[in-house]
Amino acid sequence: MSKINLYLLIKSVKKSLCVLGMSATPVINNLYKAKALLEMTRGEKFDELKTFSTIANALAMHEKLMLYGIRYRPNYKIAIAEIFPEISGENLRPDLVQAIKVSPLAVEQVLLEAKIDTIINHLKTGTLVYTHYVDGMVEPLRKAIAAAGYTVGLFTGIEDSHQRESSLNNFVKREIDILIGTAPIGTGVNGLQYVCDRMIIASLPWTHAEYEQLVGRLYRQGSKFEKVEVVIPQVVLAHNDDVWSWDRQYRWNRIQWKKSLADTALDGVIPKGELASEKVVLQKAGEALQGWIDRLERGEVFEIDHEELRVPLPEAIAKILQRRFGEFSAMNNRFNNSYSHTTHDRLTQNPEEWYQYHTLYREARQTWTEVPYEKIAESLRNHPDLVIGDFGCGEAKLADLLPNIVRSFDHIAINDKVIACDITHTPLDDKTLDVAVFSLSLMGLNYADYLKEAYRTLKGGGSLLIAEPQSRWAEKTSELLAAIAQVGFMVSHPQTRDRFLYINATKPLIASI
Repeated sequence: MSKINLYLLIKSVKKSLCVLGMSATPVINNLYKAKALLEMTRGEKFDELKTFSTIANALAMHEKLMLYGIRYRPNYKIAIAEIFPEISGENLRPDLVQAIKVSPLAVEQVLLEAKIDTIINHLKTGTLVYTHYVDGMVEPLRKAIAAAGYTVGLFTGIEDSHQRESSLNNFVKREIDILIGTAPIGTGVNGLQYVCDRMIIASLPWTHAEYEQLVGRLYRQGSKFEKVEVVIPQVVLAHNDDVWSWDRQYRWNRIQWKKSLADTALDGVIPKGELASEKVVLQKAGEALQGWIDRLERGEVFEIDHEELRVPLPEAIAKILQRRFGEFSAMNNRFNNSYSHTTHDRLTQNPEEWYQYHTLYREARQTWTEVPYEKIAESLRNHPDLVIGDFGCGEAKLADLLPNIVRSFDHIAINDKVIACDITHTPLDDKTLDVAVFSLSLMGLNYADYLKEAYRTLKGGGSLLIAEPQSRWAEKTSELLAAIAQVGFMVSHPQTRDRFLYINATKPLIASI
């Protein structure tokens, strides 16, 4: 019996029947599940809706879901940090060339060898280790983790259900240290959130829906932790600034596109690019790897002269760096999900990443109807006597626009107006600023430490001016306001304009007793 006929049968028995269909992941590989949800709850066919993964089909699905559905996303009081340790893989070149001709599994097996040490270094008691593939993956992981002195349980497709449940229960009761899981652990498993705040992904799932379900084992209601860490080791073959990475460019980027497909159907956000099949991904990765090897052997590798680093970067350099660091959204994600000291160390060693980010940031601003630092400058222009601190200043545009004394800080100093530092620890004395500005710069897991530094350096009665993307804080505005208040600021009612959230706060003249 079809789902529609079943609906009509039940409806005929009880005329007042109302059907509520619920799904945490209505879009996985295609749009079939979303269409089925509509037909089941409405009791009618939607033949006009196609389920193949295209932008047009996803937008049509979005229209119906908005008409007949409700979008609800819980606001968990938990931070989530995606951490991407980079591993050198030049020595794997011959094995990768052969593996990439065979299958994605063969590639993952080669890369696992390089990832083992990094995985072991990130282990702690109560860690979940995930691999999408089983053959040649689970057993090497189990042996290496056991050799490092941890007790290990398995929750994979190899064991029967009784063995899996036994391992899960022992892990939750802390009778074993590490749990290795594959696809079965991604759905229908509860209890991990009480004992586990770190997941290491040795081999990523192929879809964003699977990734969300997997991370959702820890990032869920009832978690006993303030923060969940997802560690995703990435093997990179790099010579100077010419880079090839299966993990980053072909696996993680594909998951990001799948997120965009779901965003289109559920939120109406149009993605960039097209989704490639696993076969096509393997083919493209192989072609790119061979191209990288050919350039290396011909001596056609590109080395960046640091004297060329400027904003915007020369187009040829920017294209090469995009292969290494990803698109603007990926770079934002990396900054937002790292601690500032980690970002500072990384950028100090590789300043080209900072210049690439600000090249893309400058390009993005061209499409904006409003630029936050310009709006902030307008509000301060009639107060030239105020001393201003620009925390995370980027190109120091605020200092260019104002006659005031502006103290500018960022990880990299683009010119002599800027002091290079981690903005949690600036060289300013206490109570020296009249205004502290954060224009799209509260980036990092420890953003509350930036606010503490602003409080320290502001005079009593001084102002804190913040501009942030609405999209980042849409479901966490109260969290941000609470963090500002907790430092000691008096917060005014926030304003939203265009795509940005603006917040004004004041440091009290007299500290509370």
